[in-house]
Amino acid sequence: MRRILVVGAGVVLTTLAAGLIVRQPSVAPLTVAALVAVLVLVIRPAWSIYLTLIFAFTALPAAIPTEFEVAGSSIRVHEPFLVLALVYSVAHFRASRRANLLAGAFAAFVAVGLLVAFASQNPVSKIIFDARPVVECAAVIFIAVRLYGTKIARRCIVVFTWILWVSAVIVFAGATLGVSVGGRTEEADLANPDAVSGAATRLLTSATFPALAVLCAITALVVAGKMPLRSSWVLGVPALVIVILSFSRNSILALGVAVLFAALMSRTVSSTTRAVGIGLTTVAVFGLLVVMNPILAGLPGGEFINTQVASYASRVIDGLNSNVQASDISVQFRVSEDGWLLQGLSTSPIFGHGFGFAYKPSAGRSSFTLDYAPYYAHNFYLWTAVKSGLLGGVLMLVSVVGPLWRAVRKPSFSTIAIASALAGMLGSSFVAPVALSATSSVLFGVLVGAVIAATEGSKGSTGQAPEKPRAEGRPVAPSRPPSRFFDCPEECALT
Repeated sequence: MRRILVVGAGVVLTTLAAGLIVRQPSVAPLTVAALVAVLVLVIRPAWSIYLTLIFAFTALPAAIPTEFEVAGSSIRVHEPFLVLALVYSVAHFRASRRANLLAGAFAAFVAVGLLVAFASQNPVSKIIFDARPVVECAAVIFIAVRLYGTKIARRCIVVFTWILWVSAVIVFAGATLGVSVGGRTEEADLANPDAVSGAATRLLTSATFPALAVLCAITALVVAGKMPLRSSWVLGVPALVIVILSFSRNSILALGVAVLFAALMSRTVSSTTRAVGIGLTTVAVFGLLVVMNPILAGLPGGEFINTQVASYASRVIDGLNSNVQASDISVQFRVSEDGWLLQGLSTSPIFGHGFGFAYKPSAGRSSFTLDYAPYYAHNFYLWTAVKSGLLGGVLMLVSVVGPLWRAVRKPSFSTIAIASALAGMLGSSFVAPVALSATSSVLFGVLVGAVIAATEGSKGSTGQAPEKPRAEGRPVAPSRPPSRFFDCPEECALT
């Protein structure tokens, strides 16, 4: 029967696509994508979860569209599949009362922002702009608390591994061959990133934050002594390539927070020693590359390496200096944002001003500074307080801090990896809001939902949530051994 459905659907989609391309070319891609999404839900509903991850996290060439304009609004490719994934997970999997309450706390923060926004009659288009990423966060949290520990979650690790490798190849091609990559591409130069200065190419893509979260998790596991570094190459190598070529200072902040959190969870002298050792080794390797500059210059590919090292030193390392930050436009822009946010919070501290509230006036000439900067902020916590007040801020923190505290009290392979990755993203969100980016909001939801489920005491040793019986009454297949990343006993090693 499924084969008949697939063939029939293929014929219908092909016919419909041909007709739309001729008559309504602007609507054709979205319509076909929506029909494919519905077809996936009917035939292979679990694929909606994998496709959400693929379209949200994969770095793609700029020629491949990742969103479509419909009636003046943009629809991202991953969003139809995210809706289907939510429907499927809620219909087929259960979560504990505690997990639902914590997920509901984050959803309540979103609800507060929406209610205040409509009560304040904020512009609808700006309400959608503000609320869209956090709504996706809330949806993914409800999905993650249900799927954690299931065979679908284990398959997601395999999918995610392929996402990282494909993204690393594309990002590397952008840095070496000049391939145009989707996202943000600029010179790795603090003074003038839009100029041609001879610096390395900085690539910020949909894979940047996921790769950074992986590095945070791996580093935390090594610090805690749960995993040897040599066992992490499958995920670590592509993640390292993506993060290095982003030339981002917030990656240093995130990794530092993850290391400190892992040491806190381990609470042993050996974990502190390993953390110091990792730091010293990193500094030594970087220093060796600097010293070897003349030697590398005469070797094939040496000039490329020297350019990356010099740009990393000038943009990332030197960019951490307070004197450099005092004249850094991007840092001062964030400082200015914080001042406006605090001023906005002071006028409505309890309930905030709602999504779609412009906390500062428009300025500048670019479309971002004119249309979006008055609503967007780089400090996620002050942004949350301004939009939904201290009430919404507390609800958001309850959904995050509670599970992190339980992870600290009962550390395991899984909780150290997931909680440290989340801690790193929370640290980064002071200057680069993971939950407010177009696709990294999905990552934030995955980490929050996973840490809620991983710290669920009633799930037993594997942390697997019970599944609802299927509608047709067929028995649910017994679960496989736990995943080695999201659901792993103490003795597991990441392979």
